[in-house]
Amino acid sequence: MADKVNGKITNIELEMALDDMKSKLPYFIQNVALNAKLLKAKYDSLLDAGFTDEQAMDIVKTRPLYE
Repeated sequence: MADKVNGKITNIELEMALDDMKSKLPYFIQNVALNAKLLKAKYDSLLDAGFTDEQAMDIVKTRPLYE
């Protein structure tokens, strides 16, 4: 996608990339909402398993979303 002469992205290439991102935005937003629900469920499950609030939050913050 980079211009061969100077290594910079052309304006047309940038516009194409932005158009692509805009077309996929609803899917990205939906993915963020689902990930938030998953993180909340993970946090709640850790609390139910006996972890303290602080321990559960540390685990959620430091561990990958999917293990």
